[in-house]
Amino acid sequence: MQCLETSSEVAVTAQQSTVYADAVAGGRLNVRTYGARSPRRRWQRFTASIMTAVVVLFASVASAQQGAAPSELVVAALGGALGQSIKEVFEPFERQYNVKIRWVTAGASAEYVARVAATKEKPEYDLVFGDMATQETGSTQELWAKLDEKIVTNYKDQLPSARSPRDDIVFFGFVATGLFYAKGEFEQRGWKPPTHWSDLLNKEFCSRVGINHPNVLYGMHALIMLGGGGPEKISDGIAKFAENKGCIPVLEPTAAKLEEKIGRGEYLIGVHGSVRIIPLAKKAIPVKFVIPAEGAVIFAAGVSPVKNAAQPRLAQEFCNWILRPDVQMELMEKAFFGPTNATVKVPKAFAELGVPDADAVKRSIIIPGKTFAENHAAWLRQFDAAIAK
Repeated sequence: MQCLETSSEVAVTAQQSTVYADAVAGGRLNVRTYGARSPRRRWQRFTASIMTAVVVLFASVASAQQGAAPSELVVAALGGALGQSIKEVFEPFERQYNVKIRWVTAGASAEYVARVAATKEKPEYDLVFGDMATQETGSTQELWAKLDEKIVTNYKDQLPSARSPRDDIVFFGFVATGLFYAKGEFEQRGWKPPTHWSDLLNKEFCSRVGINHPNVLYGMHALIMLGGGGPEKISDGIAKFAENKGCIPVLEPTAAKLEEKIGRGEYLIGVHGSVRIIPLAKKAIPVKFVIPAEGAVIFAAGVSPVKNAAQPRLAQEFCNWILRPDVQMELMEKAFFGPTNATVKVPKAFAELGVPDADAVKRSIIIPGKTFAENHAAWLRQFDAAIAK
């Protein structure tokens, strides 16, 4: 808003100067009082006239800019309630930079990356949201523009665990992958809340288990934790899942679709992210997020400026905005992201809900995006072969 305020002040000054010049020209001011016959006075009046013209010129330019049609920024974004929260924190950004953001939410993160790869000479997106795995995949394919730290000035405050190896991804919020359960139905049936990852496979929950396909990071995390934790144990997790595939007939294709069905009460238990479950619980939907005894997988959601995009400068400004301390706090309050800006702390009440704070990040399993990028395709082939038997 600073630019607009400055422009308004210039416009007022120009108007006052124009009134003054008109008054002199119309004889309403006594020019003899100002020594009109003096060469020195004539020079002062000439200089004042030039200054008035310059002010009017700048005021006209500023006025034209204020009335200009907004630029368009195309963002491949997250869906569901989470995506809506992110849209809200960028409404002031749109006003400040005179830009209209076109949010594209009909797809999974992996699909966005594939789309950018297919159109990289003239990409249709300016920015792409995703998780550590998909963003790293795009980075290794050199699809993202390097962050300009002269513009993305908040990048210097990133926690070390949230910085990207090539400085082309802004990881803006930590998310914990854990269990959710239908609190109301559990209480009604006299069931104890789940405490271990293996509780997913209890026969009493058969056909009511909500998990994403491992194309989505949450689904892959479920396989890793069913195997005992750690990428090296994913084969054990895939084998356990295959043994129980009859009780998990549907693997949801996107995080937003799983969130939607949880909101409708279609699942008794399942695996999802803290940023997906906590907001549902805050909306009085009887569901609760749990970090099992074995721990959670913590990862960071990220956004990248696309190389060769139509709006490179605005894309960089977008990345800086999402790391601003006040925006990081708003993302925590609205979407329950754990902040990645080291200057922002997580209040105790939010940590108790499951928002990852600095201590939780240190204690949890964090799988580097590079590990996923290098192994994801092979893990998917292994999974598909196991459940096809």
